[in-house]
Amino acid sequence: MRRLGFLLLIIIALGCSCAPSSPTSLFEGDDEGWLISGNGDETRPAYRATGGTPNGNICATDADPVGFFSFVAPPSYLGPRLEAEGLLITFNVRINQQFNLQHGRDVVISGNGLSLSKSYPTAPAMEWTARRVSLDGSSGWIVDESGLPATDEDVRSVLRDLTSFRIRGEFVDGPKDTACLDSVHFGAQR
Repeated sequence: MRRLGFLLLIIIALGCSCAPSSPTSLFEGDDEGWLISGNGDETRPAYRATGGTPNGNICATDADPVGFFSFVAPPSYLGPRLEAEGLLITFNVRINQQFNLQHGRDVVISGNGLSLSKSYPTAPAMEWTARRVSLDGSSGWIVDESGLPATDEDVRSVLRDLTSFRIRGEFVDGPKDTACLDSVHFGAQR
């Protein structure tokens, strides 16, 4: 009987260790494969070993006076992510200027032919600003293709095969502004 109990304990422990892990980027050694989109020829963020929350972070400086750039998640975030439904996306962001601020489409997730965007009512501060959004239909996601509020089924559809995850990096309507990103969690507990 003791042997059976011990075997059962091992099976439970192994089962728990096989659960999918939620992608996380703490930038403690490099840029972890994140890219920049919409910033001219600049496609790699600058890695900074200090100044983050707590240490490393990635940053980009506006190189394109026309568009707005985004931080683009690496492939480790993509694919089936249904286990994240109802959980959180969390991250910290900061910018270096507070004039001519713009905001909108601050987080964009795409998959299965849909793009969902989340806009926050204010731009981040010059200090680290913590952001979070729940992966469900009641958290203010908008379906880009229709402009309508996303439903739980819309979020579920995107999470079935996540093909893109972007976080807005540019919030200033002007040249040479810088944004930094740190502590990204996709599927964090509430």
